[in-house]
Amino acid sequence: MKCLYRFRGVVLGIFALVLFLFPPHSGKIPLSAVGLAAVGVLLRIEARRVMGEHSRGNRVEAPALVTWGIYSRLRHPLYVSNLCVCYAFILFHLGWQWNAFAFAGVVTLFVVLLALRENAFLEKRFGESYRRWANRTAMFFPCRNKNVELDGVLNASKKSVKSAFIADKWTWIWLVFYTLLLMARKYVMDIFPF
Repeated sequence: MKCLYRFRGVVLGIFALVLFLFPPHSGKIPLSAVGLAAVGVLLRIEARRVMGEHSRGNRVEAPALVTWGIYSRLRHPLYVSNLCVCYAFILFHLGWQWNAFAFAGVVTLFVVLLALRENAFLEKRFGESYRRWANRTAMFFPCRNKNVELDGVLNASKKSVKSAFIADKWTWIWLVFYTLLLMARKYVMDIFPF
């Protein structure tokens, strides 16, 4: 878990570099790319609002099991957010070409492996509390369940949208940078013979 989790940014950075090296598609930017990016950003902000001070950042630890808010319906909202944004970049750059599906498959496999490792870590750390929550909460696709607040946690405090946004400032900087890089690749650098 430690190695996979610690180097997740490096792996995604390599993925982004390889994607950049592929020639961009010549068509318009698919509307689905914009929609996926918006869903990913909104989901990330909401997950960060709920997570509050329970964020692990770059540390491999979990001070508390967050089971309220978006986490009462989805175990891995940040991973789903990452997938949405990655899929958006893939569609933005490659469109609906065959290689877009290959990229999507690789990033999906990586994120699923991360989530499975995190599940094992959280089960070891929180035991029965984790198992009860996991049995009632979907891993990647939001679900409705009757017992949305678990273990007596009701109305836990949330960060403001601004605080959640600031907590992820480096994520936003890299997303803007990479978006501009892909736009330059598509619209300015067509003279590059990649």
